[in-house]
Amino acid sequence: MTIHSRLRKALVLLAAGVVLAAPLGAADVFKARFLTGKGPIEPPIVDVQIEVTSWTTLEEVQRLQQVVSGGDFQAFLNAFNAMDKGVVRFKYARGWNLPIRAAVTVPTEKGKRVMLFMYRENWQSGSVKAHGRNYFMVIDFTLNEKGKGGGRFYEDAMIKLDPVQGRVEMESYGSAPKSFPSVQEVKKAAGK
Repeated sequence: MTIHSRLRKALVLLAAGVVLAAPLGAADVFKARFLTGKGPIEPPIVDVQIEVTSWTTLEEVQRLQQVVSGGDFQAFLNAFNAMDKGVVRFKYARGWNLPIRAAVTVPTEKGKRVMLFMYRENWQSGSVKAHGRNYFMVIDFTLNEKGKGGGRFYEDAMIKLDPVQGRVEMESYGSAPKSFPSVQEVKKAAGK
């Protein structure tokens, strides 16, 4: 085998590895199927890729709590929206990338629960953001020990902070959640 053919083979293998690898910087990657509730006009089921680059820390929750304690809700929204914990990618013709502002994982008896918090956006074509007290979106799913499970997507939620546990939690929601009938963890951070 010539050097030229070896180099070509190495480049092909490298390119294949890049395509199969998880996105750069992603600590944890999940693939999901999402029931849109939009069929037959829009696809009834959409593939979703969730890329969590880092998890929300106790210190971050405590800083957010300090801002909330100051009584300035806009300052809280600004601090919340400045956080960058990854992205939720809806993969279809009208795809959308929702930035994750807080990400929490909690161990369960047979796996873990993952909660992702975003600022409420018009992520669907033709949707109008209703005004009200619910400023957030929450994705909440549970995985078993094999990294498989399902969950829900709350498009109009209110959140609360637990600075003792270092968690962001959903306090309430305004409309029925949509479903993730299947979620699978495809890449774990090193050491997990």
